[in-house]
Formats: sequence, structure tokens, C-alpha cells
Amino acid sequence: MKPPLRAAACAVALLAALGCTPPRIEPPPAGPPADPHVPYNYVGTKAMVVAAHPLAAEAGIAMLKAGGNAVDAAVATAFALNAAEPFASGVGGGGFMVIHMARTGKTTVVNFREKAPAAMTPTIYSEKGEARDDWRTVKGTAVGVPGMLAGWSYALEKYGTKSLAQAAARAIEIAEKGFAVSATFSTINKEEYDKILLNAGESSCYLNGGLPYEPGDIYRNPDLAATLRLISERGIAEFYTGGVARKLVAAVQAKGGVMTLDDLASYKPVEVEPLRGAYKGFEIRTAPPPATGGLHLLQLLAVAEPWPLKTWGLNSVPAIHHLSEAMRFIFADKDRYDGDPESVVIPVRELLAPATAARIRSAIAPGRTANAYPFSRFDALQEKKENTTHVCVVDAAGNIVALTQSIQNFFGTGIVPEGTGFLLNDQLGDFSIDPNSPNAPAAGRRPVSNMTPLILFKDSRPILVLGSPGGTRIFPSMAQILFNIIDFGMPLDEAIEAPRFFSYSVGGKPRPISVEKRMDSGTIEALKALGHAVTVREDYDKYFGGAHAIMILPGGKLLGGADSRRDGVGRGY
Repeated sequence: MKPPLRAAACAVALLAALGCTPPRIEPPPAGPPADPHVPYNYVGTKAMVVAAHPLAAEAGIAMLKAGGNAVDAAVATAFALNAAEPFASGVGGGGFMVIHMARTGKTTVVNFREKAPAAMTPTIYSEKGEARDDWRTVKGTAVGVPGMLAGWSYALEKYGTKSLAQAAARAIEIAEKGFAVSATFSTINKEEYDKILLNAGESSCYLNGGLPYEPGDIYRNPDLAATLRLISERGIAEFYTGGVARKLVAAVQAKGGVMTLDDLASYKPVEVEPLRGAYKGFEIRTAPPPATGGLHLLQLLAVAEPWPLKTWGLNSVPAIHHLSEAMRFIFADKDRYDGDPESVVIPVRELLAPATAARIRSAIAPGRTANAYPFSRFDALQEKKENTTHVCVVDAAGNIVALTQSIQNFFGTGIVPEGTGFLLNDQLGDFSIDPNSPNAPAAGRRPVSNMTPLILFKDSRPILVLGSPGGTRIFPSMAQILFNIIDFGMPLDEAIEAPRFFSYSVGGKPRPISVEKRMDSGTIEALKALGHAVTVREDYDKYFGGAHAIMILPGGKLLGGADSRRDGVGRGY
């Protein structure tokens, strides 16, 4: 790992990336700051990996040094996250991978989002009555057919150079040898203790003798190591049609689910064209629906483009007011139109049309909140604790991967197939309970996702890789990071660490603006005076995700930014 670039040096690097001529400054001191919240930019001259756990980032770098490309490293990192950050992702989940190949200039997307079993019906949740939330979060009916291994395998075979077994090797070692639990791991373990106890039991490896892990405790998962070794030896068929498949289906059905072996055997990932958009001369390539976070990120950027954000000021009252109002209108569109594009028609072109952005801007008054937001006839968006993990990779040849993957809520459903060591997702909870919604559950349908992995281009040159966990907060957080970089010229990790805010609408009514406690108290009071309710959260709240990024400078130098809201790190060489 190279020394960091501190704020001044990173600002100079940003000017260079944007085509400006920077002044000369002295090199910054080496070594990370003791406070993880102090902005810190990792540096690489050839390649870089940024991920939510040091062991995972190191697995990716080791793969690159062993001759693998960005896709190989991304999958190795993703495997390692299953072992080192099991509460956020793993082979029991799914996700989206944006891939850019330097030699051809091709950008593509691998969609390995989970799918609904064939027996799912539009009324499966609405008929459950008062207990329906359980059926969408901790019961077998919440479990989507996992796409993770199928997606990783597809990406390796088509765009990688290494085998699945090679990509899994470091994850197996981590699961066997173990590692010291972080404060983040321990906190989440305690928050989800009841769910883990309910579905995995006190003997589960996800509890330490029936109790949550404390910081510094050693966490091992020999069952996961054995499962990954079996898959390495026999291929993903073991997961989708073999012994692991039988254990997975048995676990789902034991908790009231309707998944069958045929559902697993028939799962296939899908390769699709990226969704493209622009902001102030920069091109964005991201995952398309059902990863609708990218769609609504582009919508928010289009609304904001004419606004004088720099004049208003970072996290100023007018900036937060206007952007929060825009989010509320956009979430009404999200509720009304989003679904699986293989099953419903999403008016993407209309949502991204200049006229739509202008309509939203015209409905926003500078001195007060709106009286109402376009009412959706579908069920109201529910604020949940969805979380995922994000990986950024750039290799020495200039190949790039932005990979977001998830098991949905922390520790997923809490269901662990017997003897396998991995958690099952609760991604089908992303379906609507309204059978008339475009996002209603149905056989083989993929639920809407908020994931937004992206690559930013300037004059056809990739300059930024970015993504984040955080559920409904993903695309607003991503937009704020892009504003911080493009409009405010902030250094990369400073842009990531800056205070965040978020709001949305339900049934035509606004929800409070959530802000981090670091936000100026005068700003909060001024927002209340405009009619906003405000919820104040922790200084660095994991509610807002854990964004990771790599900036590619002219000449090839790489800067990595890793969010201290989670355990993110960068590794470069």
C-alpha cells in the first residue's frame, strides 16, 4: 500500500482529473490517521481494490498480483467478504456488476439479482395479514433464489482469467483461520441478535456461545469454508443442483417458503447494457432496472443540474431543502413505476427526459415544502434497514469493476442451511405487498433493487468508480458524493466522509429529513422553519451506507476512498 494523499494533495489530483492545471505542492506525510473519520486517500500507481473489510481488499490485491484482472480480483474480494463481512453479503444473495474492459472500451452489466420462486403469487404477502412483515423479512417466503455464485461464475468465464476455485481460495482461508471482530461487526451482531437466535439458533457460528460477538473476539466459520471448498471442487452445480441445493431448499421450506430444487436449477444471470446518463459534462454508466437506484440517481442529477449548488454552499439550507424536495418527488415516481423490466414496462426515457426534471423543479418552492407529492396508488415505501456491500477494482491494464452485492437486511433472514455456514437473503421483501403494483411478487420475477454501482467518464475516459450500500439511501448518497466532487471540488475521501442527508415521500406526504449529527444546528433549525421535520442521526451513521470509490488520474495514478461508516479500506500497489 502506498501512502495517502491528504486533503490538499487530493484536491490537486482532482483538478488534474478534471483537466485543470494544478499548482505544485509538497508531498503529504505517510501513514494513516489514528481517527478513522479523518479523510484518507489510498494511493496506487498500478492497481487498486476498495472494499468493506481489510481482508477482502487484500484478497483482491493478491489476485491482481497473481496475474488476475479486475474481474478476477472483484470476485476474489466478493468471496472474501462472505467470510469477513458475512452480515452484508454472501453466496446466499445476489447483486449487480458493472464491468469496463480497457482494450475494447466495452462497458457491460451482469445482473445476478435474486428471483422469486415459481410458486410466488402477487397476493402471497397481502394475504398474510398483520404478520406479513415477518413473511417478508425472517420467513422462507422472504428468500429469493440466490444469484451470487451464478453471477460470479458468469463474469469469470466471460471476462476473467482465473477459475472460481482460485477466486475462492482466500475466502476459505479466512473462514478457517478467523479474524478479530471489529466494533462494526459486534454492533450489527447485537442489533440483529434476536433474528439470528430465532432462525440460526444459539449454536450458530454467527453467535459466540449463544451471545453476540464482542470487539476483538475471534470469528471463524468452518462450515462456510467447507461449503466453499466443495463448490470449488465440484463447481456451482453443487450449489444449484447438488447437496448444497437440497440443504438450501429444505431450510427455506422449513421456514414456510415455497422455493423448490427446480427454482435453483433454473436460475441464470443476465448480461445487459448499462444505463447511461450525464451530469455537467460527465457521463455515468450504471446498472439498469431492476437496479433502479441508477435510474433515480440520473433523475436526481438531472433535476439538480441547473441549480447553483456551489453558490448555495455545501449542506446549506437551500441545497438540502431543494434536494430533499426533489428526492420526495422522485420516490413517488419510484413507487409508481419501478418493477422487473422483464415483466413490466418502466418508462425510463420519460423519467429521464428534460421535461420531467423541469416539472419537478417547477413544483419546488424555495421557501417552503410542497403541499403534496404525486400520490401513488400502490403501497407506501417502507423505510427499512437494507444493507449491502460494495467493491471497486481497477487493474494495471485499466479494466474496471464496480460490484454491489447483498443479502438485504443485516444477516439477511438469519436462516442458515444446515451445515453450510452461509446466510440466506431476505431480498423478496423488496417486493410490494400490493398485488397491483408493478413490483408485486410473481413467478420468476426479480424484485426492485436500490443498488447503484457506477463508473463516471469524462471525454470517454473512466475517471471514477463508485458504489455504496444503504438501501433507499444509496442513490441520494451517491448523488451527494458526486456533487461534492464535481460541484464543490472536494477531495475523494472528504467527499465520501462529508455529512449526509436523506428524505422521501409516502402516499404523497413527506417524510422527515434525516441528517447526521455533524450537520450545523442552525441549518437544522432553518430547515424546520421551512416546514421540514428533521431526524438527527449519529455523526457517522451506517444508515447512510458505506461508499467506496476509486479515482483514476491522468497518467494512471489511482486514489481510493473508503467510508468510515463501515470498515472500508483501500489497497493499492
